[in-house]
Amino acid sequence: MNCPTKPIDDCLFQNQQFQNQQFQDRQRLDSKTILANTDAVILAGGQATRMGGCNKLLQCFDGQCRQLDRLRINLKPQVQKLWINSHRDSEIYQAIDAEIGIFSDLEKGFQGPMMGMHSAWLYSQRDWILFVPCDLFYIPNQLLEQFAEQIATDQSQLCYAEIDGQALYPFCLMHRSVSEHLAQSLAQDQRSLFRLFKSLRFSVLKLTNDSAQPHSINAWAELSIRLP
Repeated sequence: MNCPTKPIDDCLFQNQQFQNQQFQDRQRLDSKTILANTDAVILAGGQATRMGGCNKLLQCFDGQCRQLDRLRINLKPQVQKLWINSHRDSEIYQAIDAEIGIFSDLEKGFQGPMMGMHSAWLYSQRDWILFVPCDLFYIPNQLLEQFAEQIATDQSQLCYAEIDGQALYPFCLMHRSVSEHLAQSLAQDQRSLFRLFKSLRFSVLKLTNDSAQPHSINAWAELSIRLP
C-alpha cells in the first residue's frame, strides 16, 4: 500500500489499518494452535542502571535460585523454544542451558524493548512469541495458556499483561503480523510500545499478584522491603 504524497506518519497509520484488516481476515484463532506455535523470548538487553549495571538474570533475588533459572524452568516447558535477547554473558547462558537460543539487538545502543522484539522475529520461526522482561519475579501459573486464551477470545494480534492494574507492555504475547509495525515504528524513532499497541488489535491479560513478592525487580531496595 503506497501513499507517497502524504506525510510519513499518515502513511504509517494507513499501512497499519491495511495490515490490521489482513489480520482480521485470517482464519479464526484458537488457543491450541497458538500454544503449538509459540516461542518465548526473555528481554535482557537493558543496562540495569538502577541496579548498578548488574546482569539481573544471574542474580539470586530470593537467595535461592538465579533469575534465569526461575524463568527458564517456568517458561521452557510451555513453548517450542526459549530465547534470550542479551548483549552480554552468552557463554554463561549456554553453560547453564545449551538449548537456549541467544541473540543481541540488531542495532547497538540499548534502544529499549521494542528493538529486542523487532530483532526476535529474525530468529524465531514461530507465528507467536511470548516476550518476558528479565526482571519479572512474579510468574503466574500456566502463563502462556492464559495469554493464548485471552487472544483467542478477543481475536487480537497481541496481548499485554496488566498486574494489579499496572500495564507491563514488554510482557506480552505477540503475533508475527506485528513485526512490520515494530520495524516501521523504529524507522521513525517511535519507541513507545503503548502508542504502537493501541494502534493494533490488542488484548489485556489482567493478573493479580497475590503474594508478598514484587512482580518485578527494578531496584535493590525492593528486595530488602518485599522479600524475606
